[in-house]
Amino acid sequence: MNDCTEENRLLWLSFLKGDQDAFSTLYKNNYRMLYAYGRRLQMEENQIRDIIHDIFLKLYAKPDLIKNVTTIRPFLLVSMRNAFINWKKKMQRQTDMDVLDFDLHYTVENEFWDKEQLMDVKKKVEHIVQQLTPRQKEIIYLRFLYEMSYEEVAQIMGMSEQAARNLVYRTMDRIRKDNLQAAFALFLF
Repeated sequence: MNDCTEENRLLWLSFLKGDQDAFSTLYKNNYRMLYAYGRRLQMEENQIRDIIHDIFLKLYAKPDLIKNVTTIRPFLLVSMRNAFINWKKKMQRQTDMDVLDFDLHYTVENEFWDKEQLMDVKKKVEHIVQQLTPRQKEIIYLRFLYEMSYEEVAQIMGMSEQAARNLVYRTMDRIRKDNLQAAFALFLF
């Protein structure tokens, strides 16, 4: 269990015992993660803030929504994702899961010796990312950037753990086959 999960667990247990400050800290500790996830889902800033606020209001009013204290972070991300999908469906009147246009941004540290090399790597990563479907982008984001377990990824994306493993495998296989010489660049961000 990573530190974030353990801290969330301890804060949640403190909140359940009546510590209001623990709930406030839980909100503050997870706000950035949820905000970043909302931006990657291409939500508007006001919409993100409203959804985060609503998620925590719902948790405050109904703490029994968290069945297992180790699933707080996945619960928050699933709630964010579901709120976006519901909003998108309402706006576009679509029920297809591909309404989720996941935007996988990347960052490359300035550890490169010259700007040409940096630009070359950015172009390669951009090319790789453009070839991925929205679901592939999302699973790579959750699995490798947030370093989430397959169980957590599966819970967030509404699929079985084996389906999550298969999707990661197929995505990585596609990257390797399509971009053999540039595949390493995806993991530099």
